[in-house]
Amino acid sequence: MYLGNTLALPVNSNPGMVLPPRSPMTLAEQCALAARLATGLLKHKEVLDHGGIAQERATSREKGQPLCMTQFYRLLTTCRVPSVPRDMLITEPCSPRSQEHIIVACKNQFYVIFLKKDGCAVGEDLIAAAVQGIVKDATARSSMNGLQPAVGLLTTDRRDTWAQVRELLAQSDKNCDNMELIQSSLALICMDDPLPTSFNYRALTDNYKGHKVGARDETNMAHQMIHGGGSAFNTSNRWFDKTMQFVLSSDGVWGFCYEHSPAEGVAVVQLVEQLLKQTEEPLTYPKTSIPAPQPLQWQLSGPLHQHIQNAASNVNSLLQDLDLYIYRFLGYGKDSIKLCKVSPDAYIQLALQLAYFRLNQKLTATYESAGTRRFRMGRVDCIRSASLEAMAWVEAMCRLEAEGAASNHSEMCLELYDKAVAKQTLEMVDNILGQGIDIHLLGLNKAAKENLHSEPEIFLDKAFSKLNHFSLSTSQVSTVSDSFMGYGPVVHDGYGASYNPRKDSIIFCLSAFKSCESTSTWKFANSLEKSLLSMQQLLASRSRK
Repeated sequence: MYLGNTLALPVNSNPGMVLPPRSPMTLAEQCALAARLATGLLKHKEVLDHGGIAQERATSREKGQPLCMTQFYRLLTTCRVPSVPRDMLITEPCSPRSQEHIIVACKNQFYVIFLKKDGCAVGEDLIAAAVQGIVKDATARSSMNGLQPAVGLLTTDRRDTWAQVRELLAQSDKNCDNMELIQSSLALICMDDPLPTSFNYRALTDNYKGHKVGARDETNMAHQMIHGGGSAFNTSNRWFDKTMQFVLSSDGVWGFCYEHSPAEGVAVVQLVEQLLKQTEEPLTYPKTSIPAPQPLQWQLSGPLHQHIQNAASNVNSLLQDLDLYIYRFLGYGKDSIKLCKVSPDAYIQLALQLAYFRLNQKLTATYESAGTRRFRMGRVDCIRSASLEAMAWVEAMCRLEAEGAASNHSEMCLELYDKAVAKQTLEMVDNILGQGIDIHLLGLNKAAKENLHSEPEIFLDKAFSKLNHFSLSTSQVSTVSDSFMGYGPVVHDGYGASYNPRKDSIIFCLSAFKSCESTSTWKFANSLEKSLLSMQQLLASRSRK
């Protein structure tokens, strides 16, 4: 599903996550944090090498079933490679290696830091010193010679375009060596410049309802993690094909971007929150200065320079079209929802349906991810939240608001709400137990193409196309920390809507495209707020009886 998609990875595929902002950092503090992440990654890789990830089991719905752990073993060993007709996923087997390394990106340049010497881990203070040397070296090169060729921008282009350009790049043995070093690294650590506060226009408007930390609002921070801000800022400081890219900014904003094809968010968030806990311990600062590693040197022909310029233009156009809004609903959170004896996820899914209906007077095909790790190699299936029961309830809610809160209308809405919750819950259970429809249809479709060399008529029907035009693409990304993950919409006239239910609030990461006249994340956020408040009032009427 991912590898066959030829759209650019930024916005269209790679999610970004903002971690709890730190205080503004000195260069030494920023490098010490980078070194702690690097040592944490190395320790985690050693656990993977010995198969030491604890076996997880289902905690509900047929409790105790073992869950597939494959995704966890791909996070630090995998890179996506552009190819035709579809991309490849290159995964190295987990095994101890005498050398492990990370890539540090700074000012468009890529540097290698080896985390082991003669099979032994390098001291954290030496890693911090190496990162510090890299930042100083990259800054000096940038000020003396201007920005270096931004090879990383090539990874932002359409996959079929990047596949062709990569073949041109690979004509040089030196370039092949560079790409191999990036692909085989544990991760990238991107030493970024902060995005200017003016980058996100919503921060300058009176109707902005997001949350601010310091000078930058959370929407601004999310832009940096999802795509970097464009060729004038940090987008060239990435290699979007690499699974894990950690982003550190001197103003304390940090997080990561990840390539989605190897793993779902659950595995990624578990790793990152483990690393986050390690960074809460006192950091180790550079005790000495050491020569900076040299940046990877690329051999670029005239056509490759032109391809970089084309990629910059394409990604800048894509990012300018992105309508992103991080909205914190502060009215209540998952604790209050649980008091109503309903799953917070089912409750929020119905709120999303009501919010969409208010704006469009209809429902739409809705995607919500449901983990299928009870099955070998399981990833996700699709919970389809736009049910007939949800439709009946949202229509009744809108009539109730239009006609006034008469008791008989309220009772009817409560009955329909209960049916909609029951249907949403049934859909969820069916999916996690392997009784959804989308994985099966996908498998049949691919099998037919491979074995019959044709596509059955059912998959060419207009109804099937409409069924899979997900104008509302959603997922719950729960975290222990006060973090949030966002991504772009999957269709031009749609919304991306991830959410993180907190104890007393709900964080929504909403996205759309500005070029679509029928979508607006600000309007959707306002509709969500009204929907959540009206649902609270509806359920309060039940408790008063």
